[in-house]
Amino acid sequence: MSHVINRRNWLRSTGLLTAGLGLSRWQEARADFIPESAAAEQRLFQEFAQLTTLPPDTMPALKARLFANENPYGIAASAKEAVNKATAVGNRYAWMEFAQLKTLIGQAEGVTAKSILITPGSSDVLMAAAVHYSQRGPILTCRPTYDDLLERATAMKGQILTVPATAGMGYDLAALKAKALSTPGLSMVYIVNPNNPTGTILPPAELAQFCRDVAPTVPVFIDEAYIDFLEPADRPMLGKLISDGLDVILARTFSKIHGFAGLRLGYVMAQPKTLQQIKPFTNGEFAVSITTLMAGIASYQDQAWQTYCRTENTKARDYTMKALKGLGYEPIPSYANFILFPIKMKTKAFEGQMYGQGVGIQTREIDRQPYCRVSIGTQAEMETFIDAFKKVVG
Repeated sequence: MSHVINRRNWLRSTGLLTAGLGLSRWQEARADFIPESAAAEQRLFQEFAQLTTLPPDTMPALKARLFANENPYGIAASAKEAVNKATAVGNRYAWMEFAQLKTLIGQAEGVTAKSILITPGSSDVLMAAAVHYSQRGPILTCRPTYDDLLERATAMKGQILTVPATAGMGYDLAALKAKALSTPGLSMVYIVNPNNPTGTILPPAELAQFCRDVAPTVPVFIDEAYIDFLEPADRPMLGKLISDGLDVILARTFSKIHGFAGLRLGYVMAQPKTLQQIKPFTNGEFAVSITTLMAGIASYQDQAWQTYCRTENTKARDYTMKALKGLGYEPIPSYANFILFPIKMKTKAFEGQMYGQGVGIQTREIDRQPYCRVSIGTQAEMETFIDAFKKVVG
């Protein structure tokens, strides 16, 4: 019997066509919807990992992988060259390279090396913050947002307090400030900017003032995973707040515009005392390999590559926004490398049919409304997405 089956039959036979690969990151609880982002994303990759046990000719080939907010252009040529050179010292632990990268970051952000901790991606510090702050008191945020830190805190019996998002699906800084300053024992305020999954941003001046008003009383943790997709002149430069002594924590990752999702590199900026408190809950800087670190040093300095990725992302994002609007849909204005928009189908059915067309996306429900979150790929991939979308929605 031949092992060859088409993608749709494979998805149907494994139950993934109707189950949507387990991608829905939101589940109903009480009157609202609580996201299960980290767990669902892990299940997604576990599903694909299981495919390695199948004969190669039965593997479902995706035409467009648009579910994980990855950089479709890969890492910079300069970073590739650095990786190749680093293999010569791959038998050694990184040492002075940490200081080199911290110097570059410090010069760009206006902080000292003592205020920087290098991490394998930003997930490490999200976990550390969840462990540390969940034991000290409630964590305050807006939803919908990226829930990795929040879910980990909940798993450790921490309490999550929320205020409603704005009508435009953004963080309500006024409401956050009021609650932060009126809630005894609050351990931290958590903000994602640009926000995931909405792609919305906060005005830099307003965010800076929020930190000045709140951080003297409650630490403010800002996840800036997608900040590099903003033009440099449009980014909030919050490192100065750390230099001024405010208890602000800024998490960054190389996984997005640098294309290091598989190489794993990130960093966090905060008060030295704060870093000392959360560092024991991380894997430590030596969890970062010398090959990744040297590649990161090269990529951080490669402004031309970052500009190229940012420009291409904007072009493909604008194309997709325009196409969706032309089809009668209302995507939320995005400043990141993904778009969130309401759909007119059940989430699992939509996911499954899109996968049947060879396009991987994510869905979720917000206030009982189904949404699609599609990552921005290359122009060709976004055209594939729109073509598949038209076939699925009719």
